[in-house]
Amino acid sequence: MTTNLFGKIPDISRRSLLAGTVAAGGLALLPATVRAQAPQPRSGGTLRAVMPFNPAALDPLTGRNNPDFNALLLMFDALIGFDPQTLELQPMLATSWKFTDPTTLVLELRQGVEFHDGTPFNAEAVVFHLQRCSTYDRSNVKSDLAVVDKVEATGPYQVSLKLKYSDATLPAILTDRAGLIVSPASVKAAAGGNVDRAPVGTGPFKFVEWQDNTLIKVAKNANYWGDKPYLDGVDMRIVNEFNTAVRTVTAGESDIVLNMSAQQMAVAKRDPKLVAEATPSMIYYTAFLNYGEGPLKDVRVRQAMNWALDRPVLNQVLWGGLGGGHCSMFPSGFWANDPATENYYKLDLDRAKSLLKAAGFANGIEIATFTWADQAAVQRQEVLGAQLAEAGIRLKVTPAQPAQTMQYFLTEKKGQMLMTPTGGLPDPATAYDRQFSATAYRNAAKIELPGYRELMDASMNTFDNAKRKDVLHKMQRFVLENALHLPQFSSAGIIIRTPKVHGFNFSLLQRPRFHKVWMEA
Repeated sequence: MTTNLFGKIPDISRRSLLAGTVAAGGLALLPATVRAQAPQPRSGGTLRAVMPFNPAALDPLTGRNNPDFNALLLMFDALIGFDPQTLELQPMLATSWKFTDPTTLVLELRQGVEFHDGTPFNAEAVVFHLQRCSTYDRSNVKSDLAVVDKVEATGPYQVSLKLKYSDATLPAILTDRAGLIVSPASVKAAAGGNVDRAPVGTGPFKFVEWQDNTLIKVAKNANYWGDKPYLDGVDMRIVNEFNTAVRTVTAGESDIVLNMSAQQMAVAKRDPKLVAEATPSMIYYTAFLNYGEGPLKDVRVRQAMNWALDRPVLNQVLWGGLGGGHCSMFPSGFWANDPATENYYKLDLDRAKSLLKAAGFANGIEIATFTWADQAAVQRQEVLGAQLAEAGIRLKVTPAQPAQTMQYFLTEKKGQMLMTPTGGLPDPATAYDRQFSATAYRNAAKIELPGYRELMDASMNTFDNAKRKDVLHKMQRFVLENALHLPQFSSAGIIIRTPKVHGFNFSLLQRPRFHKVWMEA
């Protein structure tokens, strides 16, 4: 059985992420193993959870934002799982996988699994799902499986993927949206195949209802193939304003709040009845740039924007020092992050102004910008905008809900920049591919700069750890030299809960699975 294509992925160094703990009020950034031993797990109860973002859809293929996984992983299992602390690949709906040759990936599937609608999970279901990833007109994961030429059921519980070219990232991709298997029967029964609001998977919980912008409700799947969930259900409330979300816990209206920012940790510290936790994360804050047209087509303008930022200050002011104030897409210490270039851009206003002048903007420039509308995002935009303004770069900001900003900037091609958290992908090459490849949904420009494709292909075609690391370090330098985005700082996964909640693990990707969560009576 192959559980990790590349061998054990080195764990992220926690030292740099732990360093900001004092700035956040002394709240511990510690793994669960060093906290006080909890009471024994018990079954029963409905977890009252809160997240700040309403999903665009509960179909894994049509959603867009990482916080969607708070709800998706309640109901869906992936073909391949991952260790939440190391990202090492693990069996899930596929019990094993291997490349039988450089362009053939064979999956052996778990038997005895049923979808929530009672239909069987088998090779036929996987073939239907993977074909839908590529052919469904509303699919946002087409580029993820662009390498796949053909999907075949080569046995009742065996699927073979024939590839156009070798791709070392494919098993990791199958831990993501493309690998979250939707019931074929539910798709066939839905008008136009639209299951955005009627999710049917194989996961530990079954969908009950979704009240838009208010509540997503799920109930225990008593027939779950794996370890049965302790909880009877989860009520996932949606509260867009972060401080209001925290008040639901302090008022006893909820048990846990997800995806908080550093500012809410100080609030939690004042209440001895609450527990605040910050854990290492692969999520980072950046701005997508449309470098295919307009002023951002000029690399000097993009570079000027990057030289205008003081990233350590951004990390301290906006994230309480809990993240990393550098310009890499990955946390310090992660194997794909090159320490030689993670601080490629440091604050240099004179250089920023000189580049703008050379690009024909001696009197400054205005950038049409979309940003999320929540309190933390507005503050982030204000602090970032103030730093850019010192170099003569003015932001014309339109705030909106996350799904709307993606629609405006990436689908309708409005504006020049989108400020957003991103990342949270199990393989670093996939992170680059999702953001900078010509077919990537997150690439508003829909172009690739010369030199990118050679590095991208090399990162996918080599299976040797050391060689792959070298290629990814070169890719990091390429992205920074060409200023393909505006990275600001890496984050931490922050939750606030009551002490009676146990077993929650946000994971490095901020993609929690709730089947091991339990509550004291």
